[in-house]
Amino acid sequence: MTEKDVPLYLDPKGFVSNDNKYPCSTQYMVYDPMQHKYFLTEKCLNFHGIDVERRYISCSPNKIKEFIELVTDTVYDYIQYKVGLKNFQVMLYRIAVAPEQIYLDPYTFRKQFEKVLIIQAKYIIDNGVISNYSAYDLAHGIPDGKKPEDEFRDNLMVAPRAINKLESMGLTSWFSLAPFINLDTNKY
Repeated sequence: MTEKDVPLYLDPKGFVSNDNKYPCSTQYMVYDPMQHKYFLTEKCLNFHGIDVERRYISCSPNKIKEFIELVTDTVYDYIQYKVGLKNFQVMLYRIAVAPEQIYLDPYTFRKQFEKVLIIQAKYIIDNGVISNYSAYDLAHGIPDGKKPEDEFRDNLMVAPRAINKLESMGLTSWFSLAPFINLDTNKY
């Protein structure tokens, strides 16, 4: 799939007929077929009152693009961490295509995933990029004799509401893909 194969719809008017092709892009969320990921748009951030220019600290000349990529990477990385590398391709497919066999209303599923990205964007704006800071003060010794790398993964970077939403959408559940199923990633 190439970028020109991804249809562009006006949300919500473009979804009234309910014969849309997925994955798709709207003015609020675009699909990148090279990465198989959805990204929020600057228009979406403005619509939801997320002021990246004034509240996100970055030295990058294109801080809005950097912020949007950070939001998407954070959400998708969390999904990959929860389901494992092998099943991550299946989750990418489910998010992109929203198959009707699993989701009765693909548009609603797509809007829920958009909401997860918006929740995560607001969380990063409100709390900063807390993964840049260590919770350990090594000047005072290692707490409980454990080093930071001995701990389980710290998911403080992901909004708790986003985690709850991803769980309710079934995107964080680990499952085993049948060995005879070959996922064709070229179709999405």
